[in-house]
Amino acid sequence: PIHRKTVIRELVNDQGHEVIFLPKYSPDLNDIEHDFGALKKNRMYEGKYKSIDDIIRDYCVCYCPSLIQNDYNY
Repeated sequence: PIHRKTVIRELVNDQGHEVIFLPKYSPDLNDIEHDFGALKKNRMYEGKYKSIDDIIRDYCVCYCPSLIQNDYNY
């Protein structure tokens, strides 16, 4: 991957920054994992949806604004 190339690390280091790599799989550090967990839970417990499009649409209208706000409040 491009972000792991030596030239990129050198460029970042030359600017006075440090490259810190995340683990290859880190769901606790990935906000989308939390959001999809809520989406799946919503789908399981509410039988009113006919399609995945309905689920996503309702989820985005009802839950996304507060989840996005919470993601950036820490």
